[in-house]
Amino acid sequence: MKATFALRTGACLTALMIAPAAWADVTAQQVWDAWQSSIANAASGADVTTGDVTTDGDTVTVTDFALNSTSDTATVTATIPQIVFAGAADGTVAITPTAQIPLTITYPDGKEIALTVTTTGSSITASGAPEDLTYDVAADQYVVNVDKMTSPKGDITGDIRLTLNNLTGTTHQSTGETRETSYDVKANALDLLIDVTPPEAGKVMLSGKIDGLAFAGDSSAPADLDVSDPAAMLGGDFTGKSTLTTGSSAYIFSTSGDMTIDGTTTNGPVNVMTSVGPQGVAYDVAVSDLAADVTGSEMPFPFKLTAASYGFGLSAPVAPTDAPAPFSLKVDLTDVAVNDEVWAMIDPAANLPRDPATVRLDVSGSAQLDVALTDPTQMAAVGQGFPGKLQDLTLNELTIKAVGASVDGKGQFTFGNTDTTTFPGMPRPDGQINLTVMGANGLIDKLIAMGLVPADQAMMGRMMLGMFAKDIGNDTLESTIEVKDGQVLANGQRIR
Repeated sequence: MKATFALRTGACLTALMIAPAAWADVTAQQVWDAWQSSIANAASGADVTTGDVTTDGDTVTVTDFALNSTSDTATVTATIPQIVFAGAADGTVAITPTAQIPLTITYPDGKEIALTVTTTGSSITASGAPEDLTYDVAADQYVVNVDKMTSPKGDITGDIRLTLNNLTGTTHQSTGETRETSYDVKANALDLLIDVTPPEAGKVMLSGKIDGLAFAGDSSAPADLDVSDPAAMLGGDFTGKSTLTTGSSAYIFSTSGDMTIDGTTTNGPVNVMTSVGPQGVAYDVAVSDLAADVTGSEMPFPFKLTAASYGFGLSAPVAPTDAPAPFSLKVDLTDVAVNDEVWAMIDPAANLPRDPATVRLDVSGSAQLDVALTDPTQMAAVGQGFPGKLQDLTLNELTIKAVGASVDGKGQFTFGNTDTTTFPGMPRPDGQINLTVMGANGLIDKLIAMGLVPADQAMMGRMMLGMFAKDIGNDTLESTIEVKDGQVLANGQRIR
């Protein structure tokens, strides 16, 4: 239910905000008709009402446009006091909604959020034919301001504001049996301010700026697609992809009350990619040059963290498949470092190297899904088991570097799904993984010297390493773990 409402609410808000830039025609009346059609298609289940609709030549004026969407979890209401659709001599249509658009979200428990979206220096120009439309949008500013926010404990007072500066963009849409949409929107900067005092709590402040935003993508969907249906939107008939890129970002934050916290964070360029379609969903984010600096009344010293890069990627099918479909998982934490005061808590004598740490994981494979991941009933029936059949798994990269030691690994396995008894509870694997460990014995020596690891336990650890790995010199160990015909071998020696 929550996922369904989120999709419906997102569709309502998106249709409300971009419908003027997503529908148009050669006459103002056709534009107004298209507006209503776009709302009906994008915000399935929403109730739309208007006040007076008047026509003067090739100008249509609509007053008191209201959209209401209700579910078990919340009610969303948005109103536009006036919308003017004005046809021009060159065949284009200018669309001018009221500069301020109020929006309210209410919840069954009494919580309420009231917003106002304000545009300054905006223009929306539409051109083309009904089945093939192009729109140019520009605005000096788009400002989203939270006018009121309540919780079960009372009002949250203060300011919450988001501002997009110097926005420009183009959208294109063609219609027929399918609805094809593409968009390319840019903004010079996004400013964020949160300065609030929750009831029975101290003050919270967050201020930030993101430079150089760019958002582009395209989508395709049947004209009668129900956007409130997760199965249709994820792994169904809807296909789409998008990219979001930004320049550098900087934030400052603080809290006050019984405990105070102050800090700053910065990062370099950000790249986010998403896609969805019958093949499944994919998400990939990459951030560079991260830095954080935090102090607090309960902290004995500042906490500082830097990282050269952070990345996370995931792709997977979400609907039942007739054959194995690809999936992947990537994690990247490169050159993560903290300040000496943090190190001194665990290693005051500086026995351990304090070089930046790196963790990278890259896994791919294929699997056949037997149930829809978007269906709670089907997922509940699966329980704790895998919702299908795992076909193969490849470890493209495993890299761990920290405190003077490192682990590198690669490997590949296939799985026999007809045999779940050789390895109880899982399909029989066949394949191998190759590991290289450097600096392990040196690290153990340092941990013994620090008193963190008793000598007898360290000896057992070295014995275990000797069972599974071979020493090739220079404190470097290599190990090949192979699974074949139900047997597990370590460097050719059977261990199962």
